[in-house]
Amino acid sequence: MVGGTLRDIRAEIQSLSCPDGDYEVVCGRSGIAPSAVAGLAFPDRLAAGEAADLAGTYRATLRRYDPSIPFDDPLVHEVSPTPIPPLATTPEDKHTRYTLFCHDIAGAVFESLSALGHREVESAAMETYLTLAEVVGDESDFCLTMVWSLMSEMDVRLSVAEQTAIVEHTAELFAPVRTPNPVGATLRLLESVGFLEGYSVRPVPTGEREDVNDDRDRTTGERDEPGVERGGDERRCWELTFGEYALAERTGRIPTLPIAIDLLRRVRSQSVQFVEGEALSDSRWRLCLETCQTGSSDGLVSVEVAENRWLNDTGLSLHQD
Repeated sequence: MVGGTLRDIRAEIQSLSCPDGDYEVVCGRSGIAPSAVAGLAFPDRLAAGEAADLAGTYRATLRRYDPSIPFDDPLVHEVSPTPIPPLATTPEDKHTRYTLFCHDIAGAVFESLSALGHREVESAAMETYLTLAEVVGDESDFCLTMVWSLMSEMDVRLSVAEQTAIVEHTAELFAPVRTPNPVGATLRLLESVGFLEGYSVRPVPTGEREDVNDDRDRTTGERDEPGVERGGDERRCWELTFGEYALAERTGRIPTLPIAIDLLRRVRSQSVQFVEGEALSDSRWRLCLETCQTGSSDGLVSVEVAENRWLNDTGLSLHQD
């Protein structure tokens, strides 16, 4: 299965790395490390070169199922505190970032399904993807189809506890990122790769949590600064709004998988619970989430969407009465 193959490649890359290495691998086109080598350092150029080749093999494994996956052009550099500038910028760069983001998510989820013994879900997701790929008209949509297939089969075949374990394991495969505003940082990343467009983040006092439906900020142009996560066991609540979500669907649930994976790598010591979702128009959505130092995560694959006219009528917008 593809998950086992990807796991073996990642393990070989990690065996070449060391905590205080002087060399790293980055993509020459984007200046960003391919996901399989992100956050890793290597003791010498030889080891880093082998890791670069393996990073290419990781992508090639997924490319067997999606020929549209771009080539990373992994290069060896000495570790530097400043980012490596990209070698070239083209109009296709944003779509390249979108495609690679989707496949980073999909590849890591396949690895986690394999690692935690859910081979039947892994197999079902790949079968669903291959079936849908035959009818998807544009190859550039294959990457999203793969993510959707994984999300769909996990939703149907796994319990909430199993879903949580898979998503948490997947998040651990990505290099950790510390930021004072992790919720906002996650949405900025998704916007930068074209997975959503235009967002706002509003911290909601826990006492107002039950009234959030009646106290929404319906503006779409402003980006409120998210609150700063605090220590202790304090529960923090957030209201997210965003538009043009790539995985938006009108089945009564909204997929949260990509958001959850990226957020969990930023708040690894906390639980994350996606509580509810709502369609605000034919292209704009609201999600509520909570973070806490204790407790279990929940809603990491999808959450139920509140029933309203916008969910059932794609012709309506916020500006229609």
